[in-house]
Amino acid sequence: MDRAMPRTGGRTRGPLRTAGLIGLVACTGLAAPAPAQEIPPADRLTFERLADGVWMHTSWTTYGGVPLPSNGLIVQEGDGLVLIDTAWGADLTRTLLAWIDTEIGLPVVRAYATHFHDDRLIGSPVLAERGIPFYALPLTIELAADQGVPLPRPLPALRAGEAHTAGAVEIFFPGGAHTRDNITVWVPSARLLFGGCAVRPADTDSPGNTADADVEAWPRSIARLEARYPEAALVVPSHGPPGGVELLAHTRAIFGR
Repeated sequence: MDRAMPRTGGRTRGPLRTAGLIGLVACTGLAAPAPAQEIPPADRLTFERLADGVWMHTSWTTYGGVPLPSNGLIVQEGDGLVLIDTAWGADLTRTLLAWIDTEIGLPVVRAYATHFHDDRLIGSPVLAERGIPFYALPLTIELAADQGVPLPRPLPALRAGEAHTAGAVEIFFPGGAHTRDNITVWVPSARLLFGGCAVRPADTDSPGNTADADVEAWPRSIARLEARYPEAALVVPSHGPPGGVELLAHTRAIFGR
């Protein structure tokens, strides 16, 4: 997997620096370690090319002195791009869009929030400023109503195990897990599954923050992902490094299933 960083005279340089405090801890709890040996500070945004036309954006914040990463995706769809989740705060979301303009040079045609926590959609005012359509499940919109940010537009209401295909991506609702509304995103061209906060990284045996979780349904929801995407070559959690389909079994094992 290649680092995709801003160019300077044809060479790459380190992560972008922005200003401002970003968001609150949502998915991770305190148990999530950083996914890299060199930990960017809380005002950084990093990018990694995962496959042709697919990039991971990672924004950072700190909680109790612990650095916490938050992943999202950028997916090419013809002459445009699909954004999966905003960065962790308005400032970093502006920087994210500026990087896209400079480094990819294609317009973001729409975006999706994978659940209602602020690390997924707190940058929505910036999307609204740019006129980028932002979508989420109706339940996500309902749960996010008190966050004081522009709310996404509704996707079709999905029941557990149902999917919605839109261009280059498939939106799948596996059922409740980290939250009651968490969706996942499948990129068939890359055999890549963005599991979001429903999928736990390999370096933790903790379920993370379960304040809004459906703990009873979580392992069943992961089993639906395993059944639907057995050919996944890459699985991306929200708060740790990508892995393979073993991350799904790992997540189920956390709940003893």
